[in-house]
Amino acid sequence: MAAKKYDKYIIKDYRTTMTPPPDMMKRMEEQRKAGNYTESTPLVALNDKIIPGAMYVDGHWLWKKHGTGGIQTEIAHSHDFDEVLGFIGSRKENPRQLDGEIEFWLENEQYIIDYSCLIFVPRGMKHLPLIFHRIDSPIFFFTAGNSSSYTRATGNE
Repeated sequence: MAAKKYDKYIIKDYRTTMTPPPDMMKRMEEQRKAGNYTESTPLVALNDKIIPGAMYVDGHWLWKKHGTGGIQTEIAHSHDFDEVLGFIGSRKENPRQLDGEIEFWLENEQYIIDYSCLIFVPRGMKHLPLIFHRIDSPIFFFTAGNSSSYTRATGNE
């Protein structure tokens, strides 16, 4: 079957072009050595390196958390663009319940997320760290921004 005119706009595989900062990778490795890690599957990604002019989106299934300590993936930072983070529960009987617990910071305010939600972070607002405390059933986690790529204005490791 011949390719359709707009087939390039349907991304069927995970293609990331983001390279995590070395300090983030070191932090994740140290947590894993201590027995604290998540089982996850990268699922969707989009930015202008995948489709020129596209906004950035990145999404993962978080299947399970191992260990007794929290898992910190990111440090506090800000962007020159607006960002949305989504945490979506997978329990059919109550999809609004996250069936997990995630620590999330906006500026200097701590939030404990245990429900499905979207978090809007206006450009310039300091946010995170992000710490996974519990994942009792799968959680779909995604980020998206009205920028063509993921960059930080502050908090670069």
